[in-house]
Amino acid sequence: MRPARSSAATRHRPTRTCAGLTFSFMSEEVRSDERPGLGGEQRHPTKQALLDATIADMEATGEASIRVMKVLKDAGASNGSIFYHFGSREALIQEAIAERYLSAVSRGLDAFSSSIKEIETGDALIEFFRGELRRFGGSSFHELRVRRASALGASLLRPGLRERIIAGQSEYFDRASLPIKFLQAKGVIDPSIDARSFAAWFLGLLLSRILSDLDPVCEPDGAWSEFTLEAIRANLLPPTTEPFPAREIA
Repeated sequence: MRPARSSAATRHRPTRTCAGLTFSFMSEEVRSDERPGLGGEQRHPTKQALLDATIADMEATGEASIRVMKVLKDAGASNGSIFYHFGSREALIQEAIAERYLSAVSRGLDAFSSSIKEIETGDALIEFFRGELRRFGGSSFHELRVRRASALGASLLRPGLRERIIAGQSEYFDRASLPIKFLQAKGVIDPSIDARSFAAWFLGLLLSRILSDLDPVCEPDGAWSEFTLEAIRANLLPPTTEPFPAREIA
């Protein structure tokens, strides 16, 4: 007669799961919805810890100096965890780069979306964007711009990484277009404007500010911001003070 499996063997056996169901791996029983990653995918705590440790190492010393044993130690993970969760060191690094990039891009989007929906007039919209440009000009956002530029450069010769960034970026554009559509429905913004294209243009504009940051003569919070505000005014607002007619949200 075959002996029954021990409870320990059952706890160590990896099991499949659907969202909201429990699963176990390496004696860690968690819920599949405990730590979602970017894009909504559910991540095992060990996988997330490996990503966090890799990103921290990447920010401290750069991609080239990342060492597998240090990542494992910092993550509190066992030998073989990287292969189990990612398949290879390169796959881990690519996922960390994508995570770092998309986190930088998405930071502040929820607050931006919530605040912009309160706007009732074109003048208030311009003042809102003036404040946003001032906020984006801070030192912390300069670091985010550097991260994004670095990640984009790293993706040029890595098709898998490039596809991951493109997918996450596309999701960001979809989310960022929603408050613009909301103001179009209120009659504040020109209804003929493609909201998603504006979101892509504005994000690209903020990323390009890294060039102004590097110029010792340029004052990004001065002329650069004023040029940007005039471009926003020309694209989003009517040529007169009359608001656009309100319409129902599609």
